[in-house]
Amino acid sequence: MVVMILRKIVSITAIICLVFMAGCSREKEAAAAEEIDLSQESKEIEAFGIIKAEETKDVVIDFTSMISDVLVKEGQHVGLHEPLLTLDLSNYHTQVQNSRIELNIAYLEKQRAVNSLLGLSYEDNESGINKLKNDLDYSRNMLEQAVKEFDAMEKLFNEGAVSEDTYRQCKINLEKAKNNVENFEYELKAALETNEREAKQYQANKEAEQNQVDIQTERIKQIEQSMADLENKLKKPYILEDQIVSEFENAAVYDIKYAVGNITDAKQKAFSIVNLDSLIVEANISEEFVKDLKIGESVRIVPVADRAREYEGNVTYISQMAFSSNGETMVPVKISIVNMDSFLRPNYNVDVYIDVQ
Repeated sequence: MVVMILRKIVSITAIICLVFMAGCSREKEAAAAEEIDLSQESKEIEAFGIIKAEETKDVVIDFTSMISDVLVKEGQHVGLHEPLLTLDLSNYHTQVQNSRIELNIAYLEKQRAVNSLLGLSYEDNESGINKLKNDLDYSRNMLEQAVKEFDAMEKLFNEGAVSEDTYRQCKINLEKAKNNVENFEYELKAALETNEREAKQYQANKEAEQNQVDIQTERIKQIEQSMADLENKLKKPYILEDQIVSEFENAAVYDIKYAVGNITDAKQKAFSIVNLDSLIVEANISEEFVKDLKIGESVRIVPVADRAREYEGNVTYISQMAFSSNGETMVPVKISIVNMDSFLRPNYNVDVYIDVQ
């Protein structure tokens, strides 16, 4: 009986010890759990994003032509050099031909002006003028001598030393000398005026013809530049012969502005084309999470169109500006898409989960 009682006491004591030891163990585990640093555990920033293309282009046909065919539909997928529009280039070729004709006329007009300029001549009558000057000097000397002779003859006539006929003849000689001086002065003046007038006329003609040469030279430059600009309008990566084609291997066309029969307008785009190989995700992150965000962080991308799909990405850009949206302050980010496929399309909505430390 005593033995049985002792055994019960031992059993109860053992159970109490086990319970105490289990309690101590749980306290140690709890204490150990409290000591774990949770700051290094990964966490996710969740945000809403939209698929966007970084490379889009508005195609403009900057010369006059007619749309003879539209080969694509709105939103259609196209490959490299795939035809999109067909143009009627007859008006364009007419413009080029007219420019060539205008250029030829300008060359002819310039050559005419050059020939006219080279054909101008001017005879400077310097030798004739010099002769008249010499003759005038001689006649003035003769007049001076005639005046002296007349003065002497007049004294002799008054003294009765010479006859009246001799006196009269001396006076006639004086008048002739005066007339000779006046005639040579008149001729010299007329010669100088004629020479000056002809010189001015020659200079005016020369300047006029030189102006024509300069005008035609400038006109030729303008026509040649206009022709070069016109010809360069077809030297675009999206123009092959008479067709507008895709510049990208993997693209989509949208916002088509022309229909068959429309005339192109340089102020209006023909359509827009997006490079589907340049798709990224644009998302807005709440300002409270930006402190944890870094370039290169891994991102999970889940499209709303099919949540069973998941794509990998990385943060490639974090805006240095914050913006207000729906009462919240948000920071725009851009995210690359690593495992891109044909399912994702521009303007698709996606959920993004950014892994941060």
